[in-house]
Amino acid sequence: MSGTPSVVQIASAAINRGVAGLNRDAAVIASSSVADLRAALPALIDSRQQLLYTQAAARVMSAANEMLGTLIDIRA
Repeated sequence: MSGTPSVVQIASAAINRGVAGLNRDAAVIASSSVADLRAALPALIDSRQQLLYTQAAARVMSAANEMLGTLIDIRA
């Protein structure tokens, strides 16, 4: 199982993907004109999804850290 990524690694990668997606969406929104709001709408929707995915990954990481702390407390 040494080749299997840990939950924290997976959550960290998900957070990185979410931040990259948010940066990409922000660039699309920033380059859109007020007259062309239809071009920015998919980026606005996607940015909300990226935020939710990033928050979920952060919760997974928090839960993994909490479980690890509990295991250490039990072991000690």
